[in-house]
Amino acid sequence: MTVLEAPPLHVLRAYGLAGEPVLLPGGQGRAYRVGDAVVRHGDDAAVDAWLARVQRDVVEDGFRVARPLPARDWRCDDGWTVDGWSAWGWLPGVHRTTGADWPAGVEVARRFTAALARVPRPSFTDTRADVFADADRIAWGELAVPGVGDAAELVAELVGQARPDHAPRQVVHGDIAGNLLWADGLPPAVIDLSPSWRPAGLAPAQVVVDAVLWYGADASLADELDGPDPASLVARALAFRLAIHALMEAGHADVLRWDPAQVERDLARVRPLVERLRSGF
Repeated sequence: MTVLEAPPLHVLRAYGLAGEPVLLPGGQGRAYRVGDAVVRHGDDAAVDAWLARVQRDVVEDGFRVARPLPARDWRCDDGWTVDGWSAWGWLPGVHRTTGADWPAGVEVARRFTAALARVPRPSFTDTRADVFADADRIAWGELAVPGVGDAAELVAELVGQARPDHAPRQVVHGDIAGNLLWADGLPPAVIDLSPSWRPAGLAPAQVVVDAVLWYGADASLADELDGPDPASLVARALAFRLAIHALMEAGHADVLRWDPAQVERDLARVRPLVERLRSGF
């Protein structure tokens, strides 16, 4: 992971912040806490400004959300970003890699998705060109599965198993499980919105997959899902994660380091989910 230098003084001043920036863990080396704010560097100022407008307007309902801080600087022409940096209110809480209340996490995904239901489709969901966007398209049958290998074979099986989904599309957060902050006495906080344009049911299904894959949840967490075809959504959510491995193995993801051992660990962890899917869920 490459760590970015702390935001410069003129960025802090643009948001009315003062103090020593402290690098935050889990922010991909791009996020710093400054007092009661988090200052984060993004790859696309237009996307960051869109995220700011969306999260400014989200109505909290059983979850907390970080609110953006407006920028006041001549370098800022969108009201939200300065030289690639954006600023957000800091929320108390911690990431829980074990022992999290994952049924509550599934419910938060459901509620947060409902809060995004009226957000118009952002144009950048069609033009994104990175490993995560490609993995999403593979999971939905819009891009061919690359290469060969255990991950690619399982991705092809999962995509073939999923039924066509004609549910309405909307903005969904594609990475909620890894972006929840838990705090005693407070609702979970949802951070770092990672938008895609998919059916609403995908967000809770992705929480199930990610919680089983990385956070020690049991495959029975899938029983928390509802809707007409949760099995197909779980299949696509799992195909998305494994397609990232397949892309890296096939050499299509130069920005990430492929780790064969991690692939084997992930395949072992999701075996119970795969067996549920194969046996009719």
